[in-house]
Amino acid sequence: MEFKFDHKPMCLFCTRAKKIPYTEEMLCSKFGAVPKEHSCKKFKYNLMAREVRRKKDIDTTKFSAEDFSLE
Repeated sequence: MEFKFDHKPMCLFCTRAKKIPYTEEMLCSKFGAVPKEHSCKKFKYNLMAREVRRKKDIDTTKFSAEDFSLE
C-alpha cells in the first residue's frame, strides 16, 4: 500500500531540505536557505519528516458493562 500525499508541497516535507536549527527556515540542496512553506518542481515527499499527532486516550471509567450489552 502506497501512502498518498494530499497536502500542498512544501520544503517542510521534502527529502532535499533539512531544518536549520534555531530558525523557521529549511536548507534546501537546490535553493539554499528557504522558508518552510517554499516549494519547487524538485519536491520529493519524505514520509519520515511528517510529525504524527497521537490519538487521545479514552476515559474508560465512565463506561460500564451495561453500555456494551445488546439487551
